[in-house]
Parts: sequence; C-alpha cells; structure tokens
Amino acid sequence: MRIVGLGLLLLSLAGCQVSFTPPQATALPAPTQGTEEQRGEALKAAEGYLALIDGKHYAETWKTAGPALKGMSNELVWVNTLKLTGKIPLPEGRELHGIGFNTRVDARAPEGDYVVLEFVRHAGDTTATEKMVMQKHDSRWMIIGYFVHKRVNILGGKG
Repeated sequence: MRIVGLGLLLLSLAGCQVSFTPPQATALPAPTQGTEEQRGEALKAAEGYLALIDGKHYAETWKTAGPALKGMSNELVWVNTLKLTGKIPLPEGRELHGIGFNTRVDARAPEGDYVVLEFVRHAGDTTATEKMVMQKHDSRWMIIGYFVHKRVNILGGKG
C-alpha cells in the first residue's frame, strides 16, 4: 500500500497531470461537433460526474463508468487517481472550453461513440484544464477518463 501511495505522490509532483494512456501510436479520426442535442446530453452527463468528483464521491463514478475504463483499469486505481486529482488545488468555477465527438479516443479502446469535454478554470496567473472522456453505452454517456492539468504563469499575464 505504501508503494501505491508513493507512486501516487510522485504522479502529483510530476506536473500535476494524471493519465492512463500512453502517447498515441496511431492517428485517430478528427472529432466532430455533434448536434446540439448530443452536446446537451453529453454536457449534462459530464456535469453529473463532475458533481460527484467535486463532492469526492469517487467510488460512485466507478459504479457507472463505461466498459472501456473498466476493461483497462480497476476500481482501486481509478478511485485513488481521482483522490490524487482531488488534492490538486484548482481555481473556483469551470467553463466549458470545447467538446468533440469521435469513434475512437485511444488505440486500445474499441470503436464506438465517445465524447471529450474540456473545461477551463482561471484565477489570476493560474489556469487549470479538466478533460473528461465519456463512452456512450446502453444509450448513456459513461465516464472513461478524467485528466487535470494545472499551469501557473510565473511571469505574469495569461498564457
């Protein structure tokens, strides 16, 4: 257990970015905007997951996670990764920055319906980006990835 804790600590110190996937070895298709209805449905599902993550109800996210995540990870790793990201101090507020639909998001995941949503938070010289990846399964959007990247501009100004 100490090794897992040490590994998570090292991840937190290594640029505050947590990722389950290695760099892409193969090119993925370009994302599409989707319809207004698709965007609304995906955003509503993402907001539900973000509420669980913000409330530190990490195990609840696993219960309704998509098969792509459950096929590549397990509950212990997922929950501990979310606990780690929960320790990263982020600016308040969150704005949807982008949304894209695709049939592939990772070379290891099967073809299907996927959406990637990017949220941005700003406070002073700090910018945090949250990316959520969801898979449509049984007519519902289910979380399969959550990534946080925090950047502090020490020279002042945004960027």
